[in-house]
Amino acid sequence: MIRILLVEDDPVIRDTTSYFLKCQQNFEVVCADTGGEALSHAREKFDVILMDILLPDTNGMELCQRLRSWHHCPIIFTSCLDDTDTVVRALELGGDDFLTKPYNHKVLLARIMANIRRVQMDAAEPSVSGYHCAAFTLDSNSHCVEKDGRSIHLADMEYRILTLFIRYPNTFFTANELYRKIWGKESLGDVRTVQVHIHNLRSKIEPDPAKPIYLKNVWGKGYIFRPEGETEA
Repeated sequence: MIRILLVEDDPVIRDTTSYFLKCQQNFEVVCADTGGEALSHAREKFDVILMDILLPDTNGMELCQRLRSWHHCPIIFTSCLDDTDTVVRALELGGDDFLTKPYNHKVLLARIMANIRRVQMDAAEPSVSGYHCAAFTLDSNSHCVEKDGRSIHLADMEYRILTLFIRYPNTFFTANELYRKIWGKESLGDVRTVQVHIHNLRSKIEPDPAKPIYLKNVWGKGYIFRPEGETEA
């Protein structure tokens, strides 16, 4: 059974989306039209959370941060706000994916299944706990990197991207390839999600994020993780 928490205050969108998902095999949908109602379900287990941003009693981004205390499942933001600043902020605060309203229900279903497949693939990968390189030590249990005597928490998607690079060091990945490997689907040309998470990840592992030496982007080749650091591409 796939359990979905649908946080949406628009009754038409909430009811039509809920009905569509419930018609799918082995889907259970729990609906909440306010942040308070969503928090009342916080200790329940969900496979995916669908999160509206503009809620009557709170901002969906703030609610996402609070729900992350209980949930490591994918959180997909849905919003009529599709400007880059909104997308960036939503992903910085713990979102895994972003879908602009109005959305096609089949596209939404594809996003849900892709995120679930990604979680399943992550679980099947060998552990990288205790990984150490020149930049940091990774603690996979707490999703933290130890750097310069500090423990820095990684958002779920930052952790997934970093562990992919750790498993394939010195290997180039284009933004589209990263999107396909991490999200389990094609980017369809919109790679802002990847770029935001890479930016956030660099701020946590690089001595100078503006001049990265570990997680680099080489023009025409893609992103590459250099465990020992590299000052020139």
